[in-house]
Amino acid sequence: MHIILCRREARRVRFKKTSLLTKLVIFAVAIYALVTLVRLQDRITEINREVSSLEQQVLYAEQEYALVEQDLEELGSDKSVKKIARARLGMVEAGEIIFHDADMQN
Repeated sequence: MHIILCRREARRVRFKKTSLLTKLVIFAVAIYALVTLVRLQDRITEINREVSSLEQQVLYAEQEYALVEQDLEELGSDKSVKKIARARLGMVEAGEIIFHDADMQN
């Protein structure tokens, strides 16, 4: 009977050691998962900022593209020809008076 009790006690000690080891492994895995989640959250926040910045750049590029398309559509019109003639060639329409600022030097 004494031998049976010793075996039972040995099993209990082994069970307690195994149980402690299992708890330590689970605790370590939980800590690792927590650290990983925190790091991923930081990375997600950083990526969301980058996405927001890129979306703003895309919006700006689309607006610029729309302006260029509008300029291209107007390029052959009379209004566009007059605008270019005034800006680049210094031409004026009949009856217009040109004033030059004496303080401005070209």
